Amino acid sequence: MSNRSECEMVVRQLWPYLDGVISEPERERILRHLEKCIDCTSHFEFGRLFLDAVAAASPRLDRSEALRERVIEALVAEGFVPTGE
Repeated sequence: MSNRSECEMVVRQLWPYLDGVISEPERERILRHLEKCIDCTSHFEFGRLFLDAVAAASPRLDRSEALRERVIEALVAEGFVPTGE
């Protein structure tokens, strides 16, 4: 069991940790905490399962150039002015 303030710090880092956007020392600190705290581990397991489910449910996108051109044409028809082309 860990102290409440450490648990709060770890849970606040849930999404950055799962996204892989935290520093290595911070990641190691969280891993050490998760080794001893089942309550926080359950938060992280839920987050990981949630992200896996979202990834599995997302449609595969057609990233063809023809699709890109159609989208830009539709945006221009609505007044969008493309930049950087």
